Amino acid sequence: MDQLTQVIDAVRAHPMLDVGIGAAAVAGYLLLRRKPRLQREADERLSALRRDKADQYTKLRDPQ
Repeated sequence: MDQLTQVIDAVRAHPMLDVGIGAAAVAGYLLLRRKPRLQREADERLSALRRDKADQYTKLRDPQ
């Protein structure tokens, strides 16, 4: 608990430290929320396959 008090006092003494901690927290959150490369590639491939399948129904031959 004493260490937490020291951290709070340091942040109050140096406001830029507060900004740095906030920026690091936001950057960490964004990195944790980012999908892995393999997942992003799989999602992209799935979207491409869905677009190709949808094109089958829009490019039908004329009935004769």
